[in-house]
Amino acid sequence: MKTFLLIGFPNSGKSTIFNLLSGKSRKVSNYSGITVDTGVAELKSNFENEEKIRIIDLPGIYNLLPTSIDEAITVSTILNLNNKVKEFNHVIMIIDTSRFDASLALALSMKDVLGDNISLLINKSDLLYKNKNVDVKKLESLTGLKVLICSAQKDDKTTEKEIDMFLRQKKSDESLKPITAIPLNNQAISYFPFKVSDFSSIEIIDDEEKILDKIYSFQMQARKIIQEITMGNNLETVQTTYRIDKILLHPFLGGICFFAIFFLIFQSLYTFSAPLMTLIESSVKISGDFVGSHLPDGLFKSLVVNGIFAGVGGVLVFLPQIAILFFLLSLMEQSGYIARAAFITDKIMSYFGLNGKAFLPFLSGFACAVPAIMSTRTIHDRGERMATLMTIPLITCSARLPVYILLIGTFIPSYKILGILDSQAMALFFLYFLGSVFALFMAKIFRLSFFKSKSKSFFIEMPIYQKPKLKIAFRQMFRQAKVFLKKAGTTIFALSIIIWFLSSFPRINLDDYKNINDKQIASIQLEKSVIGNIGKFIEPAIKPLGYDWKLGVGIIIAFGARELFVSGMGTIYALGDVDENSKSLRERLRLEKNPETGLPVFNTGVVWSLLVFFAFACQCISTLAIVKKETGGWKWPIVMFSYMTFLAYVGAFLTYHLINSYI
Repeated sequence: MKTFLLIGFPNSGKSTIFNLLSGKSRKVSNYSGITVDTGVAELKSNFENEEKIRIIDLPGIYNLLPTSIDEAITVSTILNLNNKVKEFNHVIMIIDTSRFDASLALALSMKDVLGDNISLLINKSDLLYKNKNVDVKKLESLTGLKVLICSAQKDDKTTEKEIDMFLRQKKSDESLKPITAIPLNNQAISYFPFKVSDFSSIEIIDDEEKILDKIYSFQMQARKIIQEITMGNNLETVQTTYRIDKILLHPFLGGICFFAIFFLIFQSLYTFSAPLMTLIESSVKISGDFVGSHLPDGLFKSLVVNGIFAGVGGVLVFLPQIAILFFLLSLMEQSGYIARAAFITDKIMSYFGLNGKAFLPFLSGFACAVPAIMSTRTIHDRGERMATLMTIPLITCSARLPVYILLIGTFIPSYKILGILDSQAMALFFLYFLGSVFALFMAKIFRLSFFKSKSKSFFIEMPIYQKPKLKIAFRQMFRQAKVFLKKAGTTIFALSIIIWFLSSFPRINLDDYKNINDKQIASIQLEKSVIGNIGKFIEPAIKPLGYDWKLGVGIIIAFGARELFVSGMGTIYALGDVDENSKSLRERLRLEKNPETGLPVFNTGVVWSLLVFFAFACQCISTLAIVKKETGGWKWPIVMFSYMTFLAYVGAFLTYHLINSYI
């Protein structure tokens, strides 16, 4: 099987082309730094062609001198030193028309290293034809390389077939190897995970000026070629972007727009999701009642209704928020605004020992900490990268959202502030803001202690604004919804059954409790179960936070994954309720009373204490695993878990006692 590399600038459309040809769903956005690892897939057309081809999506590079870990992955692949790609037969250079000369310079430097087994795929032709005309034949003549002009953004069958046929033109069957050594300085060498001096394809040069002169020579050569093959300019597109940036990058208005955009996202989570949540919640209740009415009383009925429906159904209610969040984030990412947001936050970041580059992993953390931590590979300085990596889990991820929505929607009244702002949306915004602020404070502490280094200058390319494609946004939304549903149908389903068993056994002897009602028996059974004993054991440690043993069990379960708190609470509270008509988890939480005082378990102090605990706690095994992988050991995952657990406990303790002292 032949292997083709997709190489080009960051944000040049490599991943879009990869997805188009392979049917995969690598994340795409209109800013640099999205691809930080190696993506491997076969062409969709392989099943109808005798010749089999696989394509490799690599992180973007500006030249062959890596300035970060992700760029080193691409350069090591070119040098045949990537463990995931042992050999390759051809390189498809993605030329970004919005950065035509620089992209072509990279292609020329690639030709210098690998020879003529390179093809040029000029992407974003919609911008090209709007502003310039290119003489393709002349470009092929001047470079000695095959050229195709297309727009992968169209994402249609015609474009897919056109690119596929271009790739299937007669290419060499031999594996490509560098024909000249790539010059690297000591700084570039530090980003490789191996000893580069052992390889003849790398030339170590201390004279940085010599390396830069070589890069500059390719840039001058590219500019001369472009002058001969193009007519027109891109003034119209640039002017449109400039006019928008006069507002969004304004020293004062830019900050207001930044906060307004993100607040609107949180406002939308409530505005658009409320009807869908009610529909799902009602459907789960009706389904539970229907199934329960057709099952004989006994343990199996309890397992199905109180275990599976209460556990899994309690989590499914929050699917609309997850879907809407990813849909809106995709629209924003496609537009090109994210790079501007990084620029706006750079000055604030600098006070905490970071720069605007850290904003991009932090933003990714709103979705999931795992890819966000991987995206820190784009940060050049190790100290800044480690400080960012160690604080990303404080950013509110989508797994926290079900817990936040459950507690806010159940216990915080909804009313208008200033006539337009929803109180529940404001509470959600505050929790996102709280996590982000503490992430910055902890980053400063890390920069002053473990990761001291001089802060690097920040630079970022400002992409041309693009109209977001709803198709891409919906695809992103459905992909994340599918991930959420898969988790609900596997991990949460299995855990709901386990929790039911642990909450139902050992069975109590009913002869010992003849003179009490069914509700009291259900409560005693729960307390005498394995779960009840675990909860009672840890209760002294969590009582200062205002929690009873049931909440303690929920918190322990959530250390596996935060969403499990919702499913765990759904099962535990369902087993303590003998009402024939199933209630939603929110109804059960509202009705829960402290047996000793007769007062509601969830008062204002307890609710906010829980919210703060979940805002700070590191309750994700996958996050700790990826930190171990990225740092090469268990030292930093242990440090991360320890400091975040300490923050969560102290924060929850102070919140509970401060609120209760004033209310």
